[in-house]
Amino acid sequence: MYRENPVQGWGRHVTKQWDGELACHIDSQENLLCYWLPVSSAQGITNYTITLKWDKIKKCLERNISSSSIKVERSRLYMNRPVTIWVSVIYSAESCVKTKNISFIPSKAVKCGSPSNINAHQVSNKFVIKWDPPKTSMQYELRYKEVPLASSEWIVVPIANNAVNVTVSGLHVTSSYIAQLRCIPNDEQHCVCVWSREVVVPHKLTEKPMISYTTITELPPGRRSVFLKWKTTQNRNVIGYYVNVERIPNSCNKPPSHISLTEEKLHLNLSMAYYRLNISAYNAAGESPQTTYIVPNFTTTVLVQLNAIPQGNNTVITWTPEYNPQCFIVDWGTGKEDMHMKIITKPVENFTLGHLQPYVLYKIMVHASDTCQCENFMRHERTFGATHFYSVEGVPQIGPANVTFSNVRKHSAFVRWTAIPAEDCLGFLQGYRINCTDTMKTTSLAVTVNYSTTSYLLQGLKEKTVYRVQISGITSAGEGSQSQPQSFSTLKYDTGEFEGIVTALCLGIMFTMIFIPIICSSMLRRSKRQCWPSVPNPRNSSTIQEMARTNPEDTLGPISISLLQIQSDNDTTSLHVIEWESKASWELEPFEGTKEDSEPDKSQFEVARGSPDTSANASKISEKETAAEKERASSTIRTPLLSDYTNVEFSQKAMLNLIMNHPAKSASPHMETKLNNEENAKQHFLFVPQDYVKQNQVVFMPTGPTLVETVTCWN
Repeated sequence: MYRENPVQGWGRHVTKQWDGELACHIDSQENLLCYWLPVSSAQGITNYTITLKWDKIKKCLERNISSSSIKVERSRLYMNRPVTIWVSVIYSAESCVKTKNISFIPSKAVKCGSPSNINAHQVSNKFVIKWDPPKTSMQYELRYKEVPLASSEWIVVPIANNAVNVTVSGLHVTSSYIAQLRCIPNDEQHCVCVWSREVVVPHKLTEKPMISYTTITELPPGRRSVFLKWKTTQNRNVIGYYVNVERIPNSCNKPPSHISLTEEKLHLNLSMAYYRLNISAYNAAGESPQTTYIVPNFTTTVLVQLNAIPQGNNTVITWTPEYNPQCFIVDWGTGKEDMHMKIITKPVENFTLGHLQPYVLYKIMVHASDTCQCENFMRHERTFGATHFYSVEGVPQIGPANVTFSNVRKHSAFVRWTAIPAEDCLGFLQGYRINCTDTMKTTSLAVTVNYSTTSYLLQGLKEKTVYRVQISGITSAGEGSQSQPQSFSTLKYDTGEFEGIVTALCLGIMFTMIFIPIICSSMLRRSKRQCWPSVPNPRNSSTIQEMARTNPEDTLGPISISLLQIQSDNDTTSLHVIEWESKASWELEPFEGTKEDSEPDKSQFEVARGSPDTSANASKISEKETAAEKERASSTIRTPLLSDYTNVEFSQKAMLNLIMNHPAKSASPHMETKLNNEENAKQHFLFVPQDYVKQNQVVFMPTGPTLVETVTCWN
């Protein structure tokens, strides 16, 4: 219908083209209506100039306006003369922008039929647009763009002939869009097609809200505070939320209370009755699916205990009210989905229930309210009593499930099981009976535990024995069915017992290997001491002990010590017997040794008897010293001490010590000293260095007036 002309510049202005999508048509009163798009870059400029230039008329019609549409009255139009129209915006004295020129005859610029009742919604990454077509069948085109408008461009989508909907895919899930429709005229239709109004494509809410937080606080008397929070994944496309509060049961047949919210939370004060909450989100595209929340049963509130008394096929419920309200509301049933309601408008203290099923658990609650209108129960009723009851009790029809054993030992085992469901108890469960029997059926153990117990420690079992266990439930009607038999076997050894035995055995073997030789050696030494006395220690002999206690000078005297000096270069020493007493003489018997020992060298005897050195030394001894020796010898009786053996080395050391402490005249080891017999006793001394000197070989013998005997011993 329109004919677009190229852009023309005029005057001194520099003109740029602006795609304002200018469109004009005649309305029913033959007024000219024109539309165009605002200038996006003209910030702060609101004045548009629309120009109408008629064919063959020099004078143009100009109008200034701040909006993006204008109506030109019929009186200013030439209906049958072609006209060229454009819209311009002047920025400054040197620049402006203008739309494309359109040319048409006003009388023929009739608006084409537009689609009506346009609906759109977005699901995930696509949106769907539906419309009602006009009476005249036409082809349409669709254009859309992403919001915000300034950051995107229109995208045109062709539509098939006679179509009434279109689906556009490949969109961003989190983005929002707007769309427009218009017709496409053909050569037979002389009309102007104008874009429809902008249709916002809302996201269709396909996901229901999810409960994220709940808290229930019980408020005396007989009420509770319910606080909920929820969240939605499409909350940016949500306008608000609907919450429907419905009482269960609802015998009043009233619609649920409808609550509209803008926040994702709800706070209610309710009685102890069952309530159902349906929560949904909504926006321009519609309402989301509902999420249902059942306010849970109360658990800790202490209410008045109702009495349920079976009477034949009926059950009478009695209570004692705290006060007389306007009405009582009685709820009873097998669960929240199967509850019945009865409103009693007169003060009573009992209620009779009939047509109850046997072996079925019922719950009954009694509420009081100061108003008897159903719509006001949610705000005014409160619960004062509740109980559970069976019209007729039975025994459990099944036993506990999942019977397992753990911590099995030599004489005990721990058994666990799953409680019997309430619907299978057919009565109030009072306890469990555990039957434990060995496979030989020689012993049996039966234990009864509380109904709240689901585990037990079996004790007093035999080791290395297989036991079979069955558990059954007990009600007031008796014992029910037993569980499937389960078996276990006790251990031969407890944990660590076998290891302890092995350890003890190893320790015993080690003890035996270590201590048996010690014990045997000790017993052997003891037996040896008893059977074969040991050779005595020379250090312990009485001779050595007496020598330690006796002063050598008192025993030998200085002369005797000097005569017993030993030369280090001789292997043998001479034994000198000195007679101090005429009444007795000492004679030393030599060792009975070998032949060589028994036949000493005769030359040594001769030297001992007639040695000049010895005689000379002896003659030099003064009479004063001899008298002193005689006096000391007569004052003390000295006899050799007898012991079993005396070590020669020890004796030599003792004699050397005496010599060092009492220096005397040196004497040759082979010197023989002869003293005259005196009235005092004469004593014989023996000094023979050898391995051992057996003292029982020393013999004391009486001597004559004069006696000097020398016996020489060889090592």
